[in-house]
Amino acid sequence: MPELRLLTDSQLRQVYRIHVKRDFPRSERRPFTSIRSLRRAGRYDTWGVFEGDALLAYAFLWRTAEGNCALLDYLAVCPEGRGQGLGTQALELLKARYGPACTLLAEAEAPEPGISPEKDRVRRRRLAFYQRAGFRLMTYQADIFHVRYAMLVWSESCVLDEETLQNTHRGLYQSQMPPVLFRRMIHIPAAHCGKKE
Repeated sequence: MPELRLLTDSQLRQVYRIHVKRDFPRSERRPFTSIRSLRRAGRYDTWGVFEGDALLAYAFLWRTAEGNCALLDYLAVCPEGRGQGLGTQALELLKARYGPACTLLAEAEAPEPGISPEKDRVRRRRLAFYQRAGFRLMTYQADIFHVRYAMLVWSESCVLDEETLQNTHRGLYQSQMPPVLFRRMIHIPAAHCGKKE
């Protein structure tokens, strides 16, 4: 039976070096130093989904200082386990771990005009995956380091309205970035019609 375990420092380094770098494009990868710093500050949880000693999947969550909301920063299944429902199992483990006291946010690349049919299929499949797992698509999108994300939310008892969630989402990035970089690279919500705010 798969179980959720916090990664040790050495496991985290290995997961980042082997898996995160393979599974996520450079434009979507948080620097390892940032992950380590947030983790040391008690604001970033780095989970492995294990069966015995075998890593099946991993999930990194960035928590607010209050702990009532967490952004699912990364979720991926190891290649040999894909297509077996492990992503869904990982989300269920996370929901059991964080709910009902914590709302979960997820950023998933948004379908956009002009992308290839294959990329469009992958993005729509990813959104459908979260929605099947009980996440609700929100009305705003985010533009983060030139990547457009659709925003999803899950809560056992969603007490936070969308405007509050948007402010919370923005606040996570604002708390960790110099103001000039934040204004240039983080647009929550993203401006419509493909323009930046």
